Amino acid sequence: MSIDALILDLPAADQRRVVEQLVCGLPGGRPDQLSFEQPWEIRAFAIAIAAHNAGEYHWPSFQGALIDSIKEWEATSSTLDDPSWSYYEHWVTALETVLGNAGMLDAAGLDARTRDVLATPANRNHHEAHLEPIAIDPARA
Repeated sequence: MSIDALILDLPAADQRRVVEQLVCGLPGGRPDQLSFEQPWEIRAFAIAIAAHNAGEYHWPSFQGALIDSIKEWEATSSTLDDPSWSYYEHWVTALETVLGNAGMLDAAGLDARTRDVLATPANRNHHEAHLEPIAIDPARA
């Protein structure tokens, strides 16, 4: 089973429970300090943690790649309140880096999938109600 199948093929409520379980085992993870503005952010977070827990990469490698991605953005950004800032975009970049270095990610396949996603209208599911909040309940452990 692929890592994304662990998360993305589940109903939203089950996705949240999986993420909560992943966060509880994260080194230094603090569920009460996590916040997600968009559904893709929680999915990216969960995939990265699931890949780490599955032994696909070492956490310090991910941390280093995340730091490098943020430093690169800071070097090209004019201000810290630049609207192009997105922590989870750096999170995804770091995940792509460590999985690519581990031979787990096919760059051509990733590019093709990215093109497919970007070609999909942002409001394609506008007729479906999305009632599940994007948050981690710190009381659950």
